[in-house]
Amino acid sequence: MGLVVLLLAAAPIGTQNVPAYRQANQVAVIVIEGAIDSMTVQSVRRRLQNAVDGGADAIVLRINTPGGELLSTLELCRMLKVDAPANTTAWIDPYAFSAGTIIALACRNIVIAPGGMFGDSAPVSPLGPIPQAERAKLESPILTEVIDSARRHHRDERIVQAFVSVGVELWLLQHADTGERICVDASEYEAIFGTPPPQTIPSITPPESFGSENEQTMSPFFDELLSAGSSSSEAGEDLASMLQRPSSRPRLGPDDSDQWILLRQIISNDRLLALTPPEGASYGLIDGIVSNDDELRAFLGARSITTSRRSWSEHVTSFLVSWPVRLVLIVIFLVCTFIEMAAPGTGLFGAGSAAALLVLLAAPWLAGFAQWWDIMLVLVGLALIAIELLLTPGVIVAGAIGACCLLAGLIGTFVSGDMSSTEAWDSMFRGMLIVFTAIIASVVISSVLIKRFQGTRFASRFVLRSDVGSLHGDGASSGPPSTTDQLAIGTEGIAVTDLRPAGRVQCGDVIHDAVSSGHWIAQGAAIRVIGGGMALEVEEIEE
Repeated sequence: MGLVVLLLAAAPIGTQNVPAYRQANQVAVIVIEGAIDSMTVQSVRRRLQNAVDGGADAIVLRINTPGGELLSTLELCRMLKVDAPANTTAWIDPYAFSAGTIIALACRNIVIAPGGMFGDSAPVSPLGPIPQAERAKLESPILTEVIDSARRHHRDERIVQAFVSVGVELWLLQHADTGERICVDASEYEAIFGTPPPQTIPSITPPESFGSENEQTMSPFFDELLSAGSSSSEAGEDLASMLQRPSSRPRLGPDDSDQWILLRQIISNDRLLALTPPEGASYGLIDGIVSNDDELRAFLGARSITTSRRSWSEHVTSFLVSWPVRLVLIVIFLVCTFIEMAAPGTGLFGAGSAAALLVLLAAPWLAGFAQWWDIMLVLVGLALIAIELLLTPGVIVAGAIGACCLLAGLIGTFVSGDMSSTEAWDSMFRGMLIVFTAIIASVVISSVLIKRFQGTRFASRFVLRSDVGSLHGDGASSGPPSTTDQLAIGTEGIAVTDLRPAGRVQCGDVIHDAVSSGHWIAQGAAIRVIGGGMALEVEEIEE
């Protein structure tokens, strides 16, 4: 008896009231914040493996997210169901919308912070409204996932569908004797009570907008999902198979009308479901309200709790792959490359260009966005451009192909996953928009820099220059470089170095930085000025 008393005294507060399936000794809390992407997947995988290796017998995902990428979300759900311990809990603190809700449903238990909210998991596209057929294909894997999660963890599979698909109408019934609550759709309600269900939630869709197209949009997508699955979608086939299996509870009929009482309508056909803590508890989706670690420890009966967040390197990588940073990096790469080619000098701009390109490729690679072929395309593109400039100037073919490879590689670093998915195409179009915006910005910035700083003392500090006397010892004059404002187009001179395509020329007594307009120009060849900028543009005078 004394031993029993000692054991109870040593147990954490609330352990005696914790169900056996939820009881845990060592709990690992993995924090998920911000948008869900492939970087999130890698981070959670690392922390999950560390927790399992450290002996954790329960995993808690502390979720605060507005949503994220579909493929990353499905991979996180797979990890929870396959790689994690069976005792998993989603702690919504404070919000879990879209992808966050789907991940939470994959956990055995769901708790929420006071004042929190979750739901609204329909797929969206940054490019605008999704066509009906494409939306059906997107919803198919999401519905398959949430229905599977509901059946695994004994939740109402009808209500989780209302998180994903517009057109799901549900009503809440309660058993007159047991107090059990269930969700029914319009057809099951009518089968039970013999009358159409009451519409107590006002529509948010203007009546005048209900034409034939909108009526189709306001209906469930199951028909489109099943037809998509029968043709080409593997996820659609999975959904078709799942919906054809027996439900987790038998369908009710007229014989049950005396046993069930209507409580209220849950959702209308033109809304997506989003729930507060009391509503989630009322529908059997929430297992508790948790506001701090002590309450979480009591909920799980845990002896110890450890919390792990993203490492600093993961935070840095996430920052570097954000679209504003990548836009700036592309601009830096292009502007520095242009300046280095137009006015070769100390190599400072070349170093800046190389550093920007390294970050542009390395960060997406670490985050799981870039594939080997993306990096290969960029390197091949740079090699072809170098061949155009150094070996075959003026031919254009190698340079044009290289530029296309470079652009394709940069755009490819924005894309991950299956290219047949709408999500991948959205990423590709976003990458194209960012890359081409960066190109336009680079052209504008380069033009401004050339006009503002050409011929100034500031610009001369970054461009290597020599006077004639230092090269030939003939007392040629030195001083600030000439520009096309001082040196007329058509002025003739001589190449004092090879121009491949950049080098130096002598016009009169002054040495100028110059760039060949076409083929290489050998040292000693006669040249003619045809343009200007930070360096003169010259051509060889054919004899």
